[in-house]
Amino acid sequence: MSNFETAWHVERAGKTGADRVLALTRGDATVLVVADGAGNSRRGAEAAEAVLRGVQDAVETGAHVERAETWRDVLVRCDAEQVASGQGGETTAVVACVTTRRVVGASVGDSELWLFQDGESTALTEHQHRKPLLGSGLARPVTFEFAWRGGVLLGASDGLFKYADLRRIQEHVCLADANAAVLALAALPRLASGVLPDDVGLVLCRPSAPRRC
Repeated sequence: MSNFETAWHVERAGKTGADRVLALTRGDATVLVVADGAGNSRRGAEAAEAVLRGVQDAVETGAHVERAETWRDVLVRCDAEQVASGQGGETTAVVACVTTRRVVGASVGDSELWLFQDGESTALTEHQHRKPLLGSGLARPVTFEFAWRGGVLLGASDGLFKYADLRRIQEHVCLADANAAVLALAALPRLASGVLPDDVGLVLCRPSAPRRC
């Protein structure tokens, strides 16, 4: 049984959506992925899907998931493979491995990973390079590592963090029902007209134990 409760959701702003999210479990570790394909285009979506495949392959083939450098190397490889494919798609990427001891991972672009704990919020991806994106052949993924002492982890595309107030986000991550929380979070950027200004892709992770926020 996993030590963590996870929930994820993607809300498209239009017919073509390029946000992709994933949560995987291997042993005591949970791996979270967020990728936002550039331009909400088919090529962007393909680049985002390639990130998910790259992470899934690493998990399934026995990569050292608890090393931040593992995920940096996976993203560097995805960057090179996307260029070699000739598809021309680019994407952001956040990959985080969560254990009962710490959170480690790597990221590039403007998708983000935040920790909400004891009324405070911390951006774990604050030092990432927003450009060049993965798929350009010039991406520079940055690693991160953070001690885990409970709370809620939220990874999401800029469709959430760019258009929703951080205080409102913090209120919703603490909802008792994780699935209700991700649906409520995905709705935060929606305008009065009912339109979303951008796709919203997000994944939430928190300890299975009762104390979370």
